[in-house]
Amino acid sequence: MTTYITEEKKQQWETVLTDISQNPLEFSPKLPQIAERFEAFWAHECLDRPILLSWMNTKPERPTSKRLEYIQEPDLWLEEKYKDMCQMNWIGDSIPHIRVDFGPVFMTMLAGLEPKFVSDTTWYDHIIHDDWSNAPDWTFADDNPWMILFRELLELTAKDAAGRYAVCTPNLGGTDEVLINFRGSGNLCLDVIDQPEKIIAAVQAIHPEWERMTDVLYSTILGHGAPLIQWQHFWSNKAYTLPSCDFNALIGPRDFEKLFMPDIERRAKTVGRASFHLDGPDAARHIDTLLECDALDVIQFTPGDGKAPARTWTDMFEKVQAKGKSCLIACGKDDVFPLCDELKPEGLAFLMFDSFTVEEHNAFYEAFCQRFHTES
Repeated sequence: MTTYITEEKKQQWETVLTDISQNPLEFSPKLPQIAERFEAFWAHECLDRPILLSWMNTKPERPTSKRLEYIQEPDLWLEEKYKDMCQMNWIGDSIPHIRVDFGPVFMTMLAGLEPKFVSDTTWYDHIIHDDWSNAPDWTFADDNPWMILFRELLELTAKDAAGRYAVCTPNLGGTDEVLINFRGSGNLCLDVIDQPEKIIAAVQAIHPEWERMTDVLYSTILGHGAPLIQWQHFWSNKAYTLPSCDFNALIGPRDFEKLFMPDIERRAKTVGRASFHLDGPDAARHIDTLLECDALDVIQFTPGDGKAPARTWTDMFEKVQAKGKSCLIACGKDDVFPLCDELKPEGLAFLMFDSFTVEEHNAFYEAFCQRFHTES
């Protein structure tokens, strides 16, 4: 198996990222302070206050989006994404960015399944037969049109971003999500019971291609001297990855540990830093398994639409912190201060989305800083 991400390469990336972090950006003049705060977060410490990530559209008459309708017209796509970035109000530790975004689970396209772009997201027709006889070989062809466009958009955005703003990477996706897109979640649940060996083989085959694409992301963006963040919006002076397994909401702990946990740990060890995306209450039952994985540095939790708010999960966040890991909590504004009361500031971060006016948004940040006696 080819190794794409070597220790030498990770050291090179760290050198570039550290150098970038020491200089203000045009759209993020406080990047050096933000980067320092994030480095403390990765170390499960607190520089001066918890991390706060939040931004809002200041022009609701012009909604922002992934701009998937322009994705095959790169210059126009970048122009529209740049307008989106400029009309956002960024507060806290948020780094203004343009995300090269193809919708969720981009590896599905790279593996050969054609997408359908609908309402700013991506859908797929499930094609793998029950016996998996028509499953792909899980290699990503360099002449795949989506691969070519992916590289073109990365290059275009990175060249424009250097010294100005960050490039946010696409969601490559978890291996489970790729399999769901090819097979369907109901069928994949049956496969967990009837033919788990098919899943294990596919997970093994996809890993080197995921590693290759992660290498492409870091090497391309950093090769142009542009800052790089991923969809959880962390800064890091070292390469990091965001393993996930939303399918774990549908399966038990034993199957999760057997089928997917080895790949999650392998991804984390391959890159060096990792934040696991824990998606909703049904996935939360796997928290103990995840906390036993030393390679995971951070647990990012999303409560789920229409579910109980994040502050009802305080016991789980305390368990995460007690295990020496950091927390990124996706939540509304009413959750932030109650969770600050209950949790340690060390290794604590909030990704806050809510309804605000610009004045309210800025005032919230002022109040947050005052709480910790820091400057905004």
